[in-house]
Amino acid sequence: MSFQAVEQGIGAIQAGNRDEGVRLLKIALKNPELAGALRAVANLWLGEVSTDNNEKRNYYKEALAADPANEAVRQRVETFLAQSFMPPAASTQTSAQTAPPMPNSLPGVSNVPNPYQPIQPTLPKTGNLNPNFSQPNASVVAITGGANGPASAFFVAREGLLATTRYAVGGVDQVTVELPNRKAQGYVLRSYPELDLAFIYVEQTTGELIPPSPIANVVDDTRLTIICANGNVLQGKRRATKRLVAPQWFPTDIVDLPDAGGAPILDENRYLIGMITRNTASTSAYIYGLHINTIRTQVDLFRQETTEGTKAYCRHCGYYSRALAAGGYYCERCGGLHPQAEGLVRFPQPQTQIFYYEHNGMTCPNCNANVGFHRGNCLRCGQPASRT
Repeated sequence: MSFQAVEQGIGAIQAGNRDEGVRLLKIALKNPELAGALRAVANLWLGEVSTDNNEKRNYYKEALAADPANEAVRQRVETFLAQSFMPPAASTQTSAQTAPPMPNSLPGVSNVPNPYQPIQPTLPKTGNLNPNFSQPNASVVAITGGANGPASAFFVAREGLLATTRYAVGGVDQVTVELPNRKAQGYVLRSYPELDLAFIYVEQTTGELIPPSPIANVVDDTRLTIICANGNVLQGKRRATKRLVAPQWFPTDIVDLPDAGGAPILDENRYLIGMITRNTASTSAYIYGLHINTIRTQVDLFRQETTEGTKAYCRHCGYYSRALAAGGYYCERCGGLHPQAEGLVRFPQPQTQIFYYEHNGMTCPNCNANVGFHRGNCLRCGQPASRT
């Protein structure tokens, strides 16, 4: 529950609901089991949105105490302490255009089992998994077999985790990843439709990641370079707008992409500042970029999810489902049917009651199950809540 509170709190802040986000993050921090990088993330977000310097200082110190080996957290705290008595720099950016800082991924990754490798299916063994990616565009790979044609993706963790768009993968859970030296199977592990973001695991480690920008926001007229997997390099800029933009997004002046998105966006110094999505403005064809800080936040949250027991990907809503991993027919978040359960005669399963909150909801008039309803249909039998 503490992890969900952190996830929901960050989502509320990103959506512009600061007070609700702060409330949820404070609830999560009351749980002593919330520790390490996730506790640091919660404190960093509270520190970022706080307007009181003393309160901000305390949150940053708590973040450092929770994850003292994280160099990004340490730098953030030291920078704040060094500047706490200096006047703020002049800025034309609104608070809604400022992306929150993100700590690095968990330390010591190379000494622990790969957190992203799916339990099923068992992946085939391969040869050398340590290519030398010395140039930023070498970290960009092509994705095929998704719902909307070829796409781009790039590594966001050295263990073989790729980021691309949810639009690219759609409702599939496996794609083909075209690596520099071979083609490999890619497994969709998590996706976030509200962010147009998806994570794919491929059995390939990388020695280098594209370095993220040290700048917390993307200012107007910043020059953008989008490196697509098919070799196209697009040039654009951060488009000025009077619209209130949530901090995870930044508008571009790009209106056309050669694929389904997912390419990294670099600034003039070749730093990674985000990912090009297929989200467009409601009144124009201009495409939005997703800020790298938001992507890195989701990487760390997903890493935490992988430590919380066996889970499986729900291709309907993108959730990392415990119910599906336990043999359940439906995702506990959206009610989506597991593809392996299609065409089966579905009976109540005692081991899944905890996920569907058995006996806590209204009884279905058709099958008498108490598993609850999604969009008016019973999660057990799929029939409407009321007989016609």
